Parts: sequence; structure tokens; C-alpha cells
Amino acid sequence: MRSVLAALVVTVVVVVLLVSYDTRVPMRLNPESALRTPAAPRSAAPRATPTPRPHPPGSRTAEGRLFTTPYTRIQVEATLYRGRLVDVRTTLLGGSDTHTNALNARAEPILREEALKAGSADIDLVTGATTTSLSWIEALQSAMERAR
Repeated sequence: MRSVLAALVVTVVVVVLLVSYDTRVPMRLNPESALRTPAAPRSAAPRATPTPRPHPPGSRTAEGRLFTTPYTRIQVEATLYRGRLVDVRTTLLGGSDTHTNALNARAEPILREEALKAGSADIDLVTGATTTSLSWIEALQSAMERAR
């Protein structure tokens, strides 16, 4: 009888904790992110404006095709030098809701950094942002193919 009561109490506590769990949008925006601040007009497409990096002479830059999922729109610009990725910029990253925008804001800088470290689109997905990661990697591959 005591074990049943203990199991019931633990179950109630776990359910209360799960119900009270709240996800929130990050309080600080990443200046390199393609997401705009929430005050931006909804009609405008979110565009990135990171500071351009100097590229070596002979490098080639191209913007990939637009990838659209039910939740996100993603477009990436890649710069290649001798076939290796030397710069990547997310030119469009728009989510369908606050939760998706929060996931995108967290995942995009990680994906960009990993792609630059690898020098290619052969990178891992960001945990918790699988759809965004897959779409961003496809957008990067598309941009790299166009830059070749």
C-alpha cells in the first residue's frame, strides 16, 4: 500500500512539473542572427545584416535556393575558396511562431559556426531543432553548389 501511495505522489509531482514547464524566447538577440527583433513589421521578410567578412581573391559567393517547411523559411549565402567554405551567411530565416523563432535563433549560429569549422555542409544537426537544421544544411548545400 505504501509503494502505491509513493508512486501516486511521484506521478502527481511529475505531472505538475511537466504542466508548468514554460519555453521562452531568448531575451538577447544574436547580432549575427537572421532573425529580426519582434518589433519588425510582419510583412517584411527577416533578413540578416551581419558584417561582411573579407574574402580571399578568387573566392566565389552565391545564394542558395529558398527552403520552406511548414514552420520555417531559410535561405543561405555561401562563399567558397578553392572548393572550401570560407564564409556563410543566413540571408533569410523566418519562423511561423514564437517557439520556432526561438529554436531558429538558438540553432542558426551553431550551424553557421560548425559549417565554417568543417569548411563544408557536412555537419551534425542541432539537438531540438532538427527541421531547422536539415533545412539550413540543405540551403547551405544549394548555395555551395551554385558557388562552384
